Amino acid sequence: MVHDMIELEKVGRPAVALVSGRFEEDAVASSRAFGMPDLQWVIVPRIYRNLEPDLCISQTEDAIDDLIGSLTSSISERNSGIDTENTRVYEGEDRHDAILKMNDDFMLEDLGDGLLLHPPTREAVDQMLKGTCLPADHVVCDMPPGFGLATVEKIAINAVMAGAKPEHLPVVIAAVKGMSKLHKDGGKSLLMSTSPEAPLLVVNGPIGEKIGLNPKSALGPGRDNQVNTIVGRAFALCFRNIGYWYPGLMDMDTIGTTRKFIQCVAENEKMSPWDPLHVDQGFDADESTVTIFVTNGELDLQDQGNHTAEGLLRTLAYGCVFGTRSLQGGKVGIRGGAERLIFMPPDVAQPVGNQGFSKQAAKEFIHENAVGSFGHMIEYMPFEQDGGVRESRVSDDWRWLEQLTHQQRQEITMNIMDSAENCHIVVVGADRAKTACFPSSDGPYTEGIDQYLP
Repeated sequence: MVHDMIELEKVGRPAVALVSGRFEEDAVASSRAFGMPDLQWVIVPRIYRNLEPDLCISQTEDAIDDLIGSLTSSISERNSGIDTENTRVYEGEDRHDAILKMNDDFMLEDLGDGLLLHPPTREAVDQMLKGTCLPADHVVCDMPPGFGLATVEKIAINAVMAGAKPEHLPVVIAAVKGMSKLHKDGGKSLLMSTSPEAPLLVVNGPIGEKIGLNPKSALGPGRDNQVNTIVGRAFALCFRNIGYWYPGLMDMDTIGTTRKFIQCVAENEKMSPWDPLHVDQGFDADESTVTIFVTNGELDLQDQGNHTAEGLLRTLAYGCVFGTRSLQGGKVGIRGGAERLIFMPPDVAQPVGNQGFSKQAAKEFIHENAVGSFGHMIEYMPFEQDGGVRESRVSDDWRWLEQLTHQQRQEITMNIMDSAENCHIVVVGADRAKTACFPSSDGPYTEGIDQYLP
C-alpha cells in the first residue's frame, strides 16, 4: 500500500510502489493525505491479489525499467488539484433552482452522497455552531482515513449539508473524535480496504431520547428514523469531506455496501434486562455517549419458537458461524479471530435475562457454541499453492496445518470468536424475535458526548 511506502521513505529507504491502474487515483489521494504528495510509483495492468504467479512475475519484470528510472531520476511533481476557494455563490431562477445548481456542482466534485444536500450557508453554519460549547476553529482530531483536520466548523458544515439540527451536533462531534481513536490507526486500514467495512454508531444515555433517536426498528427508513438517518448522514459526510473517504480514491471497496450510508441507533435501554453498552464501557448510566463499531456485513437471525434462554442463545450462536479467520498470527487481533456485534431485540434479551443470564454469561454461551469447520473458515487462503504455504500470509503458529489434507482441515472444529470478549451485545429493536448479527473488527470505541454540549 502507498502508506507503507511512505513509512519506508520516512526511515530513509527510497521506495517506489507498484500500483495497478485501477488504484492510481487512490495512490494520488493517499500520498497527499499521508504527507508525501511526490511519492513515486509505477503502474502495472493487473491487481496482484488472486493473480496467477506467472502473471505476477511477468508484469513485474515488464515494470523493472520504470522502477529503476523512478529510483534514479529526479522527482516529478504532481498537481494537487485541491480547490482552496472558501465561498461559492449559486444563482438560479429561484432558490430551488440555485440549490439544484449547487448540488450539481458539489456532486461533480464528489462532495455528497448522491442525495440532495442542504446549502451550507454562512447563516446556517453559524446557527449549527450554537449546538456546541466548542469554538469554530477548535481542532477535534485528524480524521481518518486521510487525516484531514476536523475543525468544529468543518463538522458543522457537513452537518448542515446532511440536514442536521444544532442539537445533533454534539453527537456528530463525539463520533468524529471517537473514530480517530478507534484502533491504533484510527481505523485507516479498515476504511481503505477493498472489503465493505463501514462504521455503525450506537448512542447511549439521555441524549438519545432528547434528540429523538429511535431504539426500536432503528436501522430502517421513514419518519421514526429521521434523526437516526440525519446523524448518520452527517457523520458520513464528515468522512468524505474531512477524512477524504471517497469511493475509488481512499475507499477501495470492491462492490460497496449500503452500510456506508452510515447508520446511527440508540440502544433500547428501557427494554433491556441488563446494563447498557456505555456502562459496560466504563461510563455512568446518566452520561451520554456514542460508540463506534466497524462492521463488515449484516445477517438476520430469526427464531421461530424457542422460549428458553439456552434455545434462544443457541440459535444466535449458530447464526454467528460464518466468515473467515486469519492465519497471520496466533493472538486476537485486527486480523485474528472474528468479532460479532449482535443487535438483540427485547423479545430475545428479556427471556434470556429473566432466566438468569447476565450479559457476560450470554456472551460466553454464544462464544462457546459458535463453533464451525476451521477448514471452511480458512478456505479463502489456499495451502496447496506452489508446493507449500504462502509464507507472507501464514504465521509460524499455523504452519502445522500444511501437514494436513484438505479433508482433515475441514474436520477440525473451532470457535469463530477467540473469546467471549469478541462478542458485543446491544439491545436494539421492536417487540419481535429477530436478531441482527454484524461481523465486526477489533473494538469498539466509546466517546462521551456531554463534553461537547453547549
